[in-house]
Order: sequence, then C-alpha cells, then structure tokens
Amino acid sequence: MGCDMLPTELRTVAPPAVAVVLGISGIDPLDWDACAAGHGPLLSHAYLKATEDSGLASPANGWNPVHLMAREASGRVVGTAPLYLRDRSTDEHWPDQAWVDGYQAAGGRYFPKLVSAVPYAPVTGTRLLLREGAPPGTADALIGAMRTLAHRDGLSSIHVNFPDEADRSRFEAEGWLARHAVEYEWRNDGYRDFGDFTAALSKHRRDTLLWERRKVQASGVRFRDVPGSGVGEADVALFLDLFDDLHARRATHQPLTADFVHRLCVALGDAVTLTFAEAGGIAVGTLLGVEGDGRLYVRNWGAREETRLVHFETCYYRTIERAIARGLDAVDGGRGGPHKLARGFRPKLAHACHWFRHTNMHNAVAEGLGLHNAKVLTILAQEQARSPFRQPAGGIGDDRRLHGATCHATLPA
Repeated sequence: MGCDMLPTELRTVAPPAVAVVLGISGIDPLDWDACAAGHGPLLSHAYLKATEDSGLASPANGWNPVHLMAREASGRVVGTAPLYLRDRSTDEHWPDQAWVDGYQAAGGRYFPKLVSAVPYAPVTGTRLLLREGAPPGTADALIGAMRTLAHRDGLSSIHVNFPDEADRSRFEAEGWLARHAVEYEWRNDGYRDFGDFTAALSKHRRDTLLWERRKVQASGVRFRDVPGSGVGEADVALFLDLFDDLHARRATHQPLTADFVHRLCVALGDAVTLTFAEAGGIAVGTLLGVEGDGRLYVRNWGAREETRLVHFETCYYRTIERAIARGLDAVDGGRGGPHKLARGFRPKLAHACHWFRHTNMHNAVAEGLGLHNAKVLTILAQEQARSPFRQPAGGIGDDRRLHGATCHATLPA
C-alpha cells in the first residue's frame, strides 16, 4: 500500500480537524515548532526535515511520512504528531518480530503499520505535540486520527515509541497497551561543579570514577569539540569512519549518512557538537551530542576499537561536566546500558504504546506484555537498589555490586 492511498483529511466529530501531511516540508516550520516548543531539538521541524531531505527517513528506508496536523476552526494549527507508515521494523529499538510472526501465522498481514516516533533518535519525548492554548480534545483528535487511518486502510497496528509519561497516560486511557524498558539519565541536582557531583557518590564509586578519569588523562588522550556551525566535510567523514568501524565490529546496522550529518549540523547549528578523542593526534573515538531545552542528548558513539575508559570519559564524564557548566537539567544517556548506572546515571522507565486492529491480537499481546512489564519493573527496582549515590544510614544497596553489573532491560515480549 502506498501513501497515495491515504486520505488527505480526517475529521473528528468536533473541531479541531486533523489532516494528514505527506512529508514535513508540507507543514510550515513556524506552525510545527509552535506545537513542539519546549520539547527538545529532536522534535523540531529542522531535525525531522534533515531526516527526510537526506533520505534517511524515506520510503527507501521504510519510513513513509504521514504526519498529522490539527487545525481549529479559525485555521490555526494547534497540534501535530510525527507519524510514519512503515513496511519494516528496523531502527525502531522495540523488537516486535514475535508479533510479526504470530500475526502472519494467523493469516494476517502485519506490514504496513503506523509508527509515531522520531526517526533514528530513540529518546523519550512528547509524541502528541500541542500548541499552548490548544483546545480541549486536541490530543484525543490526534489519537483518533491515527486509529481512523489504521481502520480505513486495513493496517494491523499502531506503535508509539518513547512517549513521555503524559502521552503514555493518554494512550493507555484509550485502551492502548504499554510496554516498558529501563533506560538511564543523569539528573542535575543543583551541582556547582563536577567535584560537587562526585561528592554525592559513595566513596567506592567516587574513587573508581576518578581513577578512570586519571587513566584516560595519563594515557595522553585529548579531546576536540567541534560545534555544529564549524563542522566541515573532514569532520563528518572522520565521525562516520569511526561510527562505521564500531558497527562493523559489532555486526550491527549503521544507517547514518554524510548527507544527514551535514544537514543536521546546518539545521541545528551549535546545538550539535562532534567530539573527537585523539591519541597522538589520531582519532580513536567520537561522539555526536545534541543539546536543547535543558537537556543534553548522548546520541551516537563511534570508536576504532573497544576503548572502554575513553568511552566513559567522552560520553558520560565530559557530558556531565558540560551539563553542570551550562546549568542543564539532565543528560539523556541513550538506549540501555546498565554500565551507565555506575557512572552517576539513574534508571528510569521508557515506554512504547501499541494498538492492534484485531481484538485477538490485542489480547495475545496484552498477556505477553503483562509478564514482560513485570520483569522490567523487577529490573528497575534492582537497579534503583544499586544506586551509586551515598546512602543514608541504614539505606539499601551495596554499591560495590555495580562493578561489572549487567542486566537486560528491553526483554522481548
């Protein structure tokens, strides 16, 4: 089924009216950003346009944009939602192959499906973007429009990846199924500097962290930060070389292209930073980070070899230092990684929400998710008990168990 089969306008029972827009370029940047304001740079019109114009979020990669735009009677845009028609599940970070197999074994066609997400940015955030002062019912109208699309075009399912708590509650209230995972973020508790942060850690964790930093410094590794406005072709090529190398060694898919990275830097400017870790003038590691609306996002790490301590210094310790210096609220650590806990990142729940057109499929998935979510909540409690921060007298948790701790938070349903 192609996007040309989708209706161009869907009306709820009452205003606002919701239209389907086949590509972010069809929405005025001012309208989109008025709805996305305060929700971070990765939900901005500029970021989504960079993914589409570069071909990263394109039909060739299984991303057919069918964004939603809600207008009130006056014509003012009061709500939007990033939405894609997908013919595969790559780069979504929520495995659903068991659902694909089960649905198709029962005689159904799982693909295409609808997905509300930020392509190639698996970070939690708002998915129902509401303009300040949007009329009551705008979020419901956007949710209803998603369902209408699925019913009219015989789609198997709708998936909302990494919604924030407010949106998760909205979808669950509509009967959607929620799926949990454990992720990690660093939170700024008003630290004055990095030393103030480490003073909040237990002695064992503080000593280990500072030892790791000294080892990197003594090894001669130095760091070079390139702001987005200063990123040139050579920087992009070096970043991708290191990023490609890491994925090749891990035998994992690497979707980013030079065109996308160039467009991202132009679109977001100095909100983007490329960092290079260099030993003897040779780059051994790199990080693409994005900052905005009080958060710093650790997005893409690449390395020539498995340089564990350089990884920790580049992605965690230096980003924490930067967040403190700039007065940011948090550092988003990206997907998974219980090793982040030992470095001052705290565990939290991430979510996906799912709707299935057929009741039997809904019920089968609900049963599996009940078991899955119970396991994830157990993992969350275990991670919280292993906090690296100083415990009050009689507190729980032996921080020494953090060293080498492992868990698998995104269990298959």
